Amino acid sequence: MLFRVLGPLEVVHMDGRRADIPVGASEHVLTALLLRPNTWVSAESLAETVWPDRTSTSPAEELWPHVHDLCRRTPLFGETSARIESMGGRYRLNIGEGELDSIVFEQLVHDGRALLPTDPVTAARCFRAAADLWRGAPFASLNTYHSRAETDRLTRLRWAALDHLVDALMAMDHTAGSVTLLQALTAEDPKRERTWLRLVEVLTHAGRPVEAAAASRKAARVVGASGRHAR
Repeated sequence: MLFRVLGPLEVVHMDGRRADIPVGASEHVLTALLLRPNTWVSAESLAETVWPDRTSTSPAEELWPHVHDLCRRTPLFGETSARIESMGGRYRLNIGEGELDSIVFEQLVHDGRALLPTDPVTAARCFRAAADLWRGAPFASLNTYHSRAETDRLTRLRWAALDHLVDALMAMDHTAGSVTLLQALTAEDPKRERTWLRLVEVLTHAGRPVEAAAASRKAARVVGASGRHAR
């Protein structure tokens, strides 16, 4: 993986060296392009993402020094091509197969879902591999409508993958593993009601009614309290 956006931005070269991406505008330009990989993005749209309060009327001129610098700092595309292309006031960051963690993440979740009904063992591997790519909030350096929407979408997909991982573990009769995973997830986000419901369901299925009742009571306290605070 050369580009990682499922958490703080990270870029590495083919030989494993970490690319030095300056914080600030250059990081924002690269992150905004990674938000729409392999897609032409107008200079105007990109500048609005990077500098939402800008007053300049020459976005291409503002962007060019940062794009030029990023072409030097990022891995080549193929053996000779610059990673970022420009054409007619538009820019595109080219991403190959397996180079961007968010794309690999989605593919793993897709593959896991397809395999789950017939091959829960391999499906579980896919869901675990997808979850292991997650290091924190995606596209964290940006705060735009599109970045927030994509962050929310990927976050929902991560929780769906973890729910499916529980399904795969249960299909494999790995009840203890399901309980351990669900307990960790309730600790990560105590206000997520679905995780508590799954934990109670799995504990009940495992013949552990005392623990299931305790989890149900705790869920009522934690989730109920969060609902009252929200009001």
